[in-house]
Amino acid sequence: MIPFNDDAVGAIRFSVTWSLDSVEHEEIFIGRRFNPVNDVFPPGMREALEDKRTGETVTRTYAPRHCIPRFRESKVLSLPLDRLRGKTVRGEPIVPRRGRFYPQGHIDGLLDVYPDTLTPFRLTGLTGETFTADCNHPLALVPVTIEAQIQYMELRDAGTYGALTHWREKTCDWGPGMQARHNGAPTDFFYPGFFDPVGPADAPPAPSEPDAKACQNIAAITARFIDPAMRVLDLAPDAAPGAGECDAAVCHREFETLADPVVVLEQAASNLPKGAPVVIAFTETFDPHRTVRGWTGLHPFERMGLVLECLRLAGLDRDMTTVSLRNDWRAQNDPHFLKTKGVSDPVYVVCGHKR
Repeated sequence: MIPFNDDAVGAIRFSVTWSLDSVEHEEIFIGRRFNPVNDVFPPGMREALEDKRTGETVTRTYAPRHCIPRFRESKVLSLPLDRLRGKTVRGEPIVPRRGRFYPQGHIDGLLDVYPDTLTPFRLTGLTGETFTADCNHPLALVPVTIEAQIQYMELRDAGTYGALTHWREKTCDWGPGMQARHNGAPTDFFYPGFFDPVGPADAPPAPSEPDAKACQNIAAITARFIDPAMRVLDLAPDAAPGAGECDAAVCHREFETLADPVVVLEQAASNLPKGAPVVIAFTETFDPHRTVRGWTGLHPFERMGLVLECLRLAGLDRDMTTVSLRNDWRAQNDPHFLKTKGVSDPVYVVCGHKR
């Protein structure tokens, strides 16, 4: 078994954990092709991995600014509302909402920012004439713990060094932290029309199924919270209605179709004992005809924030947890293996417990 060194390449399972708003969060990202010669690892992690073997793990905890880019007041901008573009590049109207994230390219006139810049900002203030854009990383003020477990290694081909990968950017940027509130205030998700269906009522179903590995990942993460012996209530709209009290509830890949999710969760809570878990899971694939309108405009990590708010409103906000898993391996016999470069669909899971 070869050790981790400059002659090795392979895969690492990164797990980033943090706590915010009394919620425990975990982002799992599979680093599918590490190269110790070129790659940039979180501070101290490259040294800690030296000589480790397949299956071994190293863990580092970072205070704010020691890993995530530091918070800077200069990146919190108060701007005239007319600086926010009226429409996206797809022609959809941009309706500013407090707490939501938008690409920085939607703001006119920012230095070194172009219309196609996707780096997000958070809209943290809104008046009739101005808005406040926080362009800091959403985890800039939060301590994070990063665990790296070596999945496999092999000897690097002589003379082959590959591309440079910045693993902190891969694991922590472009999503993690977006599911949290801003300064404890709820994000403005619940506005008129958000839960209206996208397609007409008589539209034929157009299901889009995640790959088999994504389904396995949802099942494995759900198993963290729900014991096989539990009586489980399925919250899917077409599921058979439960009879009597259950021990837990799940809603797998159907939450985005619920026209009134808080009512559905409240009804579920009435059939659950105190402390019972409720697990909601989704992927980035969904039936466009059945999905509610607001869901389609949210970043996947913001969708976890929406689920958290619904759990809070339904009294299911005890011991809340979010888990995301991205860049996992797709089965080689999957018909879409080549098209997806062997990458499995990302999965997002939110769990709360009845008060």
